[in-house]
Amino acid sequence: MKLSPNLRLFVLLLLALTLSAGVVVFSERTHRRLGEANQQIASSTEAQGVASELLALVIDAETAQRGLLLTERPEYLEPYVVALPQVRPKLSRLREATAGAPDIQARVDRLGELMSERFSELDASLVLYRERGPKAALELMRTDFGRRSMDRIRREVDAIQRALRTDLIERHQSWNQDVAFSRLGLAIIAGLNVALLILVYIQARREIVQRDRQRRGLVEQQRLLEEQVQERTAQLSELSSNLQKVQEAEKAKLARDIHDELGSILVSARMDVSWAARRVEPLDPPAAQKLARASSTLDEGVQIKRRIIEDLRPTLLDNLGLAAALSWHVNQACERGGLACQLALPEEELDLPSPVSIALFRVVQEGITNVLRYAKARKVWLSLEHTDAGVSLVLRDDGVGISPQALSHRLSHGIVGMRQRIASLGGSFRIGRVAGGGTAIEVFVPLPGREPPPSSGAPAAPRRVGTVS
Repeated sequence: MKLSPNLRLFVLLLLALTLSAGVVVFSERTHRRLGEANQQIASSTEAQGVASELLALVIDAETAQRGLLLTERPEYLEPYVVALPQVRPKLSRLREATAGAPDIQARVDRLGELMSERFSELDASLVLYRERGPKAALELMRTDFGRRSMDRIRREVDAIQRALRTDLIERHQSWNQDVAFSRLGLAIIAGLNVALLILVYIQARREIVQRDRQRRGLVEQQRLLEEQVQERTAQLSELSSNLQKVQEAEKAKLARDIHDELGSILVSARMDVSWAARRVEPLDPPAAQKLARASSTLDEGVQIKRRIIEDLRPTLLDNLGLAAALSWHVNQACERGGLACQLALPEEELDLPSPVSIALFRVVQEGITNVLRYAKARKVWLSLEHTDAGVSLVLRDDGVGISPQALSHRLSHGIVGMRQRIASLGGSFRIGRVAGGGTAIEVFVPLPGREPPPSSGAPAAPRRVGTVS
């Protein structure tokens, strides 16, 4: 059965991991064996040193005893006094260092017995020196008994050291064999790992090439889809802009029709009612009151007609410019909603293209409507600034602030409409919560191809600031 590429790669990686784990286990075991060998070598080396030290202690003690007997000076006995308490601890160290060699430990026990006998002889000569004088002690010293004891001690120490050297040589050879075996094993495992890594690399390279082909195909498909999306988005944006233009044209036509037809009807009816009221008043006062009320109702109709016309297509925008239209609309809206407003608008009439003026006006109109409906605000601020680069507009309130859901909701047509109006002019539109509370709308519309105004050295025209409560 043929394995899939992913399964082959998995099997190769599993083998590599298994060999790597084997390398770790083998290295750990080898390390432990080498550590034990090093410890045993150190113990053998220490045992040789301790054996030499014990022999030196016996020799020092014997030399001190002879110096005392020959010179009768007590200070010559000091090495003997120093050596005597060191014998037992060093014998214990020697036994610990040779714990793994029973034959050597037997010799160590024999050495301990010989040294005990020798120190007993030295003690007996010193007792004889104190009791019967130096001559008797010297006679005892001249016998061969002490020499034979020292010879047996030297032979035992030599035998222990030879056994330790033999053991040390064997352990060195075993250590070298372990090192060689470890190197060979590591080399074999390393070679296998390298071979597996090469196989893994080849398999991974094939996978990478195949996935790269797939990725390039997906990128090409994504590019085609993005081009289609951009094309459709451009079409929809153009359609939206065209619909807004058509809508503005229809609103303007409807405003003119209402002004020309309904306006003339309302004004004519009001004039006729006023004339009739003046004639009827002396003859029938109740009828005159009815006519006066009808005249007042017609006045309200004229006002409603004017407000509808201004909402559809503000006449101030066409006659007096953007700043005047914004001032009138914001003041009227704030009066109806019981809000305070602060306006910072240029005094001079702005020379702006009609699409720019109507777009900025509609943004403010929609923004003020949202403030009145949702913001629960007490005050709004509006600023308009005209520079050489373009027109900047900021509308801010102190209400509850727009929610993140409203910003991201795809059915927030008011925000989408405002953004689309500004985008169709190549401008930027931003809306968001203000740190101190409320919502801010920031708009910038560039005016390309405009010549900067001539500099006359005079200060800029002051801004008109109005407040309505």
